[in-house]
Amino acid sequence: MNHFYEIALTLIKGIGKIRIRNLISIYGTAEQVFSRKSINTRISGLGDIVISESDRDEALRRAEAEAKFIEKNNITTYFVLDEEYPYRLRECEDAPTILYRRGEANLDAEKLVAVVGTRNMTAYGRELTDNFICQIPKTIGNIAIVSGLAYGVDGEAHKAALKENIPTIAVVGHGLDMVYPKRHKQLAENILERGGAIVSEYPTNTVVDPSNFVQRNRIIAGLSDATVIIESACKGGALLTAQAANSYNRDVFAFAGRVDDKFSQGCNNLIKTNQAQMITDTADMLDILEWDRSPQKPQQASMFVSLSDEEQRIVDKIRDIPASANDLSRTLGIPIQKLSGILVMLEFKGVIKMLPGNIYKA
Repeated sequence: MNHFYEIALTLIKGIGKIRIRNLISIYGTAEQVFSRKSINTRISGLGDIVISESDRDEALRRAEAEAKFIEKNNITTYFVLDEEYPYRLRECEDAPTILYRRGEANLDAEKLVAVVGTRNMTAYGRELTDNFICQIPKTIGNIAIVSGLAYGVDGEAHKAALKENIPTIAVVGHGLDMVYPKRHKQLAENILERGGAIVSEYPTNTVVDPSNFVQRNRIIAGLSDATVIIESACKGGALLTAQAANSYNRDVFAFAGRVDDKFSQGCNNLIKTNQAQMITDTADMLDILEWDRSPQKPQQASMFVSLSDEEQRIVDKIRDIPASANDLSRTLGIPIQKLSGILVMLEFKGVIKMLPGNIYKA
């Protein structure tokens, strides 16, 4: 497997990105590092780097398990010193040592735009996200949308991109052996099925920890040419993504909101403090970035949407009277977990639409 020893290095506790690079510069390759039973090296400015024989053996054991998972799931790995590593991310001094990618999306696509925001998305935020992304194929091609697969704006950005046949890349804060939040499992599967990708710096069996999602925000910003903040309170992960993008000298854009709106305070402050440029639509972003406008070539749509019997029952139920997922589950006798996946698929097919208050209408 490519990068076996590089992955093993990342699995040794206390050996971070900078120390890994120094070790490789000293010993030549990651494999040469592991050719020694133990290491005790002093590096100027970094102190002692100590790797015991037991540390080495444990890292190799875990790397073996990782290699099996990678092969079984057709995962691509990138090592930060390789030419194949995504070039935008490589420019960032805190770029991950190893990046794991599941799916087909090109991480070096011609244009990559991050669309992020609050988990507590309002109806205004949903409308902004949908309108912003639906304008993209009409004005520009060769683009992919990057976001974080979280609830709220992130999930809506992925869904909107899928509706518009735009490749979308989800950056997650855990290994690729799971999906978090669990309710987005179907969304993740659709991203992969539609030519997108799920990306992480974390190996399998990583514990879901809030700090991981803070770290993944820098990857969202680092992969992208520009970051768009849809909605954000005065604190939140989207603001950390904006901060990272600014530190990488990438463009940051934000939609302004009402001055008394809790979930617009973050965006308004970014604009007020010149940390983001205000936009009102996709055209504003394209003008500022000076990107040539070349509409995406339309894909021939099917004249008819094929629905299963269960899908048809749901559509018939909400064609005249909108209903919530709980109401549908109760009246149609479909378990809520199964129903949630079906509703997501019907949204992707453009058959139903989710209204404010999580109400569905055909």
